[in-house]
Amino acid sequence: MQSQQQTKGEVIAELRGKTDSFSIKDISSSGVKMENNDIGQITGKYQANFMETISIHMKPDGTSEWEGKGVQMAGQDMVVTTSKGHGHQTGPGTIAFEGDVHFMTQSPRLSWLNNTKGWIDGTANQAEQSFTAKVYAKK
Repeated sequence: MQSQQQTKGEVIAELRGKTDSFSIKDISSSGVKMENNDIGQITGKYQANFMETISIHMKPDGTSEWEGKGVQMAGQDMVVTTSKGHGHQTGPGTIAFEGDVHFMTQSPRLSWLNNTKGWIDGTANQAEQSFTAKVYAKK
């Protein structure tokens, strides 16, 4: 996780969200595969509400890999995102996660996002089904 510390640029967004629903997709000796449907708010260089689906592979050793697809609504402006990364347990029911975020929008006001590569860094509380994260512009 330390290797990415030097690539963080300015904070472009802060996310606060909750898991709205989840589905267990598979259980095997390699871990649990599940999907979370999350909703929340974004503050920072732009304000938006978001919804996303995160596919997670939780491994027996406490690490995980995830991929996300999301829709953000900043007023009438829509931004879609794809993301991918990894996580690890930091305590009972808590997880730290990080990964890459890519943005796409037709909005002239938010078009700068199309050229921005993001890095997300956050924590999740499984008991509360909540998470917070920051998205940085990668240098």
